[in-house]
Formats: sequence, structure tokens, C-alpha cells
Amino acid sequence: MKLITAKVINQVKIAKDQFVLRLYCPDIVLAAKPGQFITLKIHEQPLLRRPFSIHYIDKEKGYLEIFYQVVGRTTKDLSNLSEDADVSLLGPLGNGFTLKENSKALLIGGGLGQAPLRFLATELKLLNTEVEVLLGARHEEGLKNLECFMDQTGNIHCATEDGSKGVKGFVTEVLPDIIKEFKPDIIYTCGPIPMLKAIKEIATKSQILCQISLEKTMACGIGVCLGCTCKSKNDEKYPKVCIDGPVFWAEGVDIDE
Repeated sequence: MKLITAKVINQVKIAKDQFVLRLYCPDIVLAAKPGQFITLKIHEQPLLRRPFSIHYIDKEKGYLEIFYQVVGRTTKDLSNLSEDADVSLLGPLGNGFTLKENSKALLIGGGLGQAPLRFLATELKLLNTEVEVLLGARHEEGLKNLECFMDQTGNIHCATEDGSKGVKGFVTEVLPDIIKEFKPDIIYTCGPIPMLKAIKEIATKSQILCQISLEKTMACGIGVCLGCTCKSKNDEKYPKVCIDGPVFWAEGVDIDE
């Protein structure tokens, strides 16, 4: 974990209020693992640091990318950053995904839950693991970033609530058919709690390993404030998403809340 000043390389608007920001921070990039995150602060802001999943890294060029949506002051200010601007980064933080070699992995992202999956898909491909991707959103506008997965797999499935792209409905409605055809050894997923709960149930019923990346509001990102605890299967333990996660084995946490 390092606290550094990173420099903006560029920023691309890929959809309404959705951006991919590229930051030069070689020390963090060299230590990063899929599923981990960074916390970011724009220097002149008096606000708390904000967590962002590491979307992609390039170790040779020393940069990482975050995929985000404008939802408040921090992300609004972030979207206005120009090339060579400085931001404060702390990371890499948290525990990431457990990578399986020479296997078959299904990656499922709902909404902004797509964010940590590109980095994961890239690393799995290097381990000779076959990857398929299933992405869901309310409408087509929320799937404009799917092209970034095309270098890792030719099999990208989509579902939208309004039917504007892919299957009309939720990812969980098409998941059983994909499992039947693809026969994954493991499922990795990130997204809204109801989606994670349903995927956990399907994976358990199908006897497939499953890791989930939980999204929680964080104040510190380093386990001090206790603001991001979740419930485990052990009633006496309340893991902190920022340091014990954000990635957990599905059977180890209670996501029925």
C-alpha cells in the first residue's frame, strides 16, 4: 500500500456520465492484483477519499484505469480533470480474486460491477483460463464499455432490463443456460446485492465455485472506521469489506441483507 501523487494521462467519456480515467502510478500498478481497489482524492477537495476498483493496468507503461459514473461532487470533479492533473492515490487496497489456472471462468458484472472484471479477465487469459463474460444493465447505455472485454474473450453475453441490448431481463435469468452450455469451473461476480444473492444461489445449486466482490460505502479504506462491515456465516465475525474483501468466497458471507 502506497500513498502517492498520480498524474492524469487521459480520460475518455464512453457513455452518458460514464468515464474511463487513466492514471500514471507505476508503484501501485506493479503491486496491484485483480479485485483490489484504490482510494482517490482530488487535492483541492476537502472531502474524504473515495474508493474505485482497478479496472485495468499496464505494467510496462505504468498506468491503471478506473471506470466510474458521475453520481456526486467527487466524481463530477473527477470528470473535469484534464491531462497532467495531479490526484492523490492510496493503494492497492483489499483482497482480490483467487485466480484459477487452466480452467473455465464466467465473469458476471451488473451495472458498475463491470469495473473490476476487465483486469481480472486479462490476468485469467495469461493463466490459460477460458473466459466468458455476462454483463447486465438497465439499458444499452450502461453497456458501452463491453468492448474492452473483446481482447480477452469472444463470448460476451448481455442482458438489459428494457431489452435495448442482448436479452431482455436480468443476468440471472440467462445464467442457467450459460452454465449449462459453458460449464464454468468458477464464477466471479460484482454488482448489486440482489444480483449477487441470486448468483450465489444458482452457483450453489450448480455446485460451482463462486467469488463475489462487494460494493460498500467506505470512509477510510484501511479498516479503521468500521463503516464497511458485512455479515459472515460466523455470527461472531463481521468482516471489513475494505481489508478482508472486497472479494469473498460466496459461501463465506451472508448477502441476504
